[in-house]
Amino acid sequence: MIASPPLESRLKRLMLFRVVMITTLLLIAIYVEAVSETLRPVNPLYYLIAATYALTILYALALRFVPHPEAQVYVQVVVDLLIVTGLVYLTGGTGTRTGFMLLYPISVLSGRAVLYRGKGLLLAGLATLFYAGLLLAVRSGAIPPQGLADVPFMLEKHLLYSVFVTGVACATVALIGSYLSESLRDVGEQLEEAAEQVADLQELNKVIVDSIHSGLITADAGGHILYVNNFGESILGVRTADIRERPLRELIGSPLLEPLALQARASYEGLARFEVVYRRPDGTALDLGVSVSPLATAEPGGGYLLVFQNLTEIKRLEQQVRIKEKLAAAGEMAAPLAPAIRNPLGSISGSAQVLMGEANMSEEQERLLAIITRESKRLSETLNHFLYQARPSLPPSGPVDIGRAVEEAVTLLRNGPEVRDRQSVEFEADEGPHVCLADPDQIKQVFWNLARNGLEAMPAGGVLRVRLSCRGDDLVLSVRDEGRGMGRDEQLRVFEPFHSDTPMGTGLGLAIVYRIVREHRGDITIRSAPARGTEVEVRLPRVLVTVPA
Repeated sequence: MIASPPLESRLKRLMLFRVVMITTLLLIAIYVEAVSETLRPVNPLYYLIAATYALTILYALALRFVPHPEAQVYVQVVVDLLIVTGLVYLTGGTGTRTGFMLLYPISVLSGRAVLYRGKGLLLAGLATLFYAGLLLAVRSGAIPPQGLADVPFMLEKHLLYSVFVTGVACATVALIGSYLSESLRDVGEQLEEAAEQVADLQELNKVIVDSIHSGLITADAGGHILYVNNFGESILGVRTADIRERPLRELIGSPLLEPLALQARASYEGLARFEVVYRRPDGTALDLGVSVSPLATAEPGGGYLLVFQNLTEIKRLEQQVRIKEKLAAAGEMAAPLAPAIRNPLGSISGSAQVLMGEANMSEEQERLLAIITRESKRLSETLNHFLYQARPSLPPSGPVDIGRAVEEAVTLLRNGPEVRDRQSVEFEADEGPHVCLADPDQIKQVFWNLARNGLEAMPAGGVLRVRLSCRGDDLVLSVRDEGRGMGRDEQLRVFEPFHSDTPMGTGLGLAIVYRIVREHRGDITIRSAPARGTEVEVRLPRVLVTVPA
């Protein structure tokens, strides 16, 4: 039977104890011999000590290669009792010379500690038997007296008394050792069981914490990070090992997480919940909702627990709702205003064109009439945008290859007045086919509005890059400029009606783009940073069909 680790461990401790004891005996023997006036050629005690060292080496080899540790325990304890008997024989152990008699109870106790159950009295009896046999052998003359020179001359009752005392001492030690070792074993089992329970609870707590779909951060009283759960690491884009001991203020980048602010928020429930903008290591900006509470430690002020969620998608949906509400309001406003504006506008534009045909017009009059005509046309386009917002949406006409429509629009753009000096347009498309359920004219409208915005953002010149590609189940139309870029607040309002940063803009171009994309069951995203340009991606559901020739 393979040895169980606890028994092996106890057996190793027994061998170590034996080496310590025999080494101590060796040092004592050397000291006594050094100060003694009568020197023997070779002290027989050295032979016994050397034999004990040799046996210990054999025990170590047996423990490694012989798979019967319990039998080895019996062998070692019996041999220990024989060695003690030899020590008593060499040094004496009756009468007033106690000598190494005390090693009998110690050997019994050590053997009992290794074996644990019900073997103590057996070892005590065996020790008593060895001692009685030694006295009997010396008394009968079977062996020379050596250190027991007084035994042949002692009364039998004294010898029996010595054997009795030795037996009682060994039995008492065995019983006490039995009680102590059993108690120690019970305590050890209880500690082991408690350790297993603690380990199970720790594992359960870790599983629970890692299963929560919210980020958790624990921090000390100074606001330094101690732990982040797995979901929190995925939100923040960092690992706990890389940010441990870093200040929360430094990681999140918000003064709302200063130590004094944390203390105030943890103390007042009304301040516990707040929102911050966090920028991941890859540059992605996230809206985080954070709540702070004090850690329930034994001492007050032991730290803080921060629970946070990624609110970016929720914020985006809320923004979409607001945009839709504003688009609906713009449409409702456009419907009644259109007739009231279009009729006088037509009269003004027509009258100006008639006057421009008259003879004898001065140069100043012609310039003023041209301004009236141009501004009437711009107002008419603005009115058409209003009317588009008011018009009920129609489902896409059918599956079309929008690659052709986008390519034609790019060609017209390159040759149109929108592209100024030091501006250029690059177009790239993969093999396709770029088929989706769409209205080609509306897709062109989307492209034109995005392209015009990109060119207007580069007054000093730059490259407008247009790319059309297939990504999984989506068609992606990307328009990227090298212009001034936008901040986060501006990006949140870019699709709102009447929001424009150009003097001549109506603020309806991107609102129309947003509406067209949503009507085509697509999505539109913006990636931008100040002075780093802007990239707009339009995603439309892809249709895996062949376009009729």
